[in-house]
Amino acid sequence: MRFHAGWLSAGIAALLLTAGCKEGRSIQGSEQASASDRVEQAQKQSEKAFDQAENAQQEASDQQREAARAQQVVEETRTELAEAESRAQKELQEAQASQQQAQTAQQQAQQTVTEAQASALEAQRQQESELAQQDALDAQQSPQAAEQASEPAQQPMAQAPLPSTPSQGEQLIIGEVLTASEREVMVSVRGEPQLRLQVGPSTQIIVDGQQGRAADIQEGSQVRASYRDTQGEPTAVRIEVTSSMPPAMPVSPESGESQPGAQPPQPLNP
Repeated sequence: MRFHAGWLSAGIAALLLTAGCKEGRSIQGSEQASASDRVEQAQKQSEKAFDQAENAQQEASDQQREAARAQQVVEETRTELAEAESRAQKELQEAQASQQQAQTAQQQAQQTVTEAQASALEAQRQQESELAQQDALDAQQSPQAAEQASEPAQQPMAQAPLPSTPSQGEQLIIGEVLTASEREVMVSVRGEPQLRLQVGPSTQIIVDGQQGRAADIQEGSQVRASYRDTQGEPTAVRIEVTSSMPPAMPVSPESGESQPGAQPPQPLNP
């Protein structure tokens, strides 16, 4: 009985020992499983951290590239702005230079106009003075022409002296009418053809002290003519003709000449 009890005690002890071993092993396996889970979890966390770090690095690189592009845009904008300012400054200088040239040209044009007006006024005064001298010379020559016309023998008109200051651009010829038409008058001096005068609408024709036409000019009449050289052709300005038989009629006051044989007016007695 005691022996059986010993064996039973030993069996119980063995069972207890076996159970203890199993429990120890179970606890040890649980601890090992827990450590493995922690390692795996830590590894996953590490991988996640690495991924986050890599994403952060990529984002930082992208932001850096964006910053570099922005800086480049800023630099390009600054360059374009500087070039635009340079062009604007250059255009402003060119505009100022053009304005100054325009003002200079305007001043020169104004000066030219003023000088031209002064020259025209001086030429007009000179022409008026020459016309006055011409009228005075005509008045002095009228008595001589009257005496020559009253002589029985028709003598050629004596050639009058040229004015001391002839009209600008005008020349004078005195002679005899060789031929005459509506468009031209041939003047001869001492029987030799000297000049073919063109007659135009502006030519003033005086026949025996009266306003006349080219058709009124007779061949053989004494002529005194002033003319200009127009495009190589002598064009008559004024033609004064004294016919061989002058008509006895009053002289136009505008002609400035006296009729041959006419007596000057006598003053009235008071």
